[in-house]
Amino acid sequence: MTTKELTAVPTLAARGITVGPIAAIDVEAYAGQVTLVAVEGGQRADFLSLMLSGRMAPKAGVVELDGREDPKGLRNRVAIVDAPDTSAPADELPLAEVVMEELVFAGLRAPRRAMRKLLADEGLSDLASTTMGHLPAEVRTRVLTRTAAARKDVDILIIAIPDRHGGDIAAWSDTAHAWAARGYTVIVLASAAAIDAARR
Repeated sequence: MTTKELTAVPTLAARGITVGPIAAIDVEAYAGQVTLVAVEGGQRADFLSLMLSGRMAPKAGVVELDGREDPKGLRNRVAIVDAPDTSAPADELPLAEVVMEELVFAGLRAPRRAMRKLLADEGLSDLASTTMGHLPAEVRTRVLTRTAAARKDVDILIIAIPDRHGGDIAAWSDTAHAWAARGYTVIVLASAAAIDAARR
């Protein structure tokens, strides 16, 4: 990390935020980088992602966007990817249906055609009818991150505990870094063990 990166204002910064079962936590995340945050349990991931995205006010502390408090800006610019009780699709839904619904939410025209193109681009056309609960973990994270990034104004992605689905840690880490390389600010909430493994 360069001196410039260390001294730049973070895109998203949380200072001493807490609510419910969350102990006070600080987070600094920068455009073009992946920030790993250790969190144990789905409920904690949900609360933390909601606070970081401006969708829940912390009991204490502040969340800043580009150096200032801006809850509306956070809601517009932050997408929560696959949080267990917040944004995760039901396991029984087929991949094609989930992708199309996400693209409708993103405001894309002709969402059915866009869904087919996305699946073809990702080499997943043959998995269109596969339910989310039966998808390989890396496919689930990769597709849900891409559909979240399709939303207008979104440039901050919070990927919630991708390690809970099993699979290769390098796969979700690669997805996070691929979006960071495109200029997105990427935050991954994962278990401490998964984060340790991802950093090796």
